[in-house]
Amino acid sequence: MVVEYIDQHLDTDLTLARMAAAAHLSAYHFARRFKAATGMPPHQYVVARRIERAQQLLRESDLSLADVAASVGFSDQSQFTGHFKHVLGVTPRQFRTSARIA
Repeated sequence: MVVEYIDQHLDTDLTLARMAAAAHLSAYHFARRFKAATGMPPHQYVVARRIERAQQLLRESDLSLADVAASVGFSDQSQFTGHFKHVLGVTPRQFRTSARIA
């Protein structure tokens, strides 16, 4: 299934075309079916999964923020921080600090 494909390839450039190919569908049909099945567009789902994996890494590892960003597929730390803050309302550094206090 494509969800497993996404989880296994979070650290790569997950384009709509690649995900559609994994599902053996055209990009158009894949995007429509994916949204119907998950309730969100493929790109939004990928970002959400990357943020979830980043949260896990921030709690359980001592990787630098740049290394966490790269390991979950963001092109750089700035992009990672922007998406992280948009989704969770705090920066990765703030999250890591609060996760270690709790």
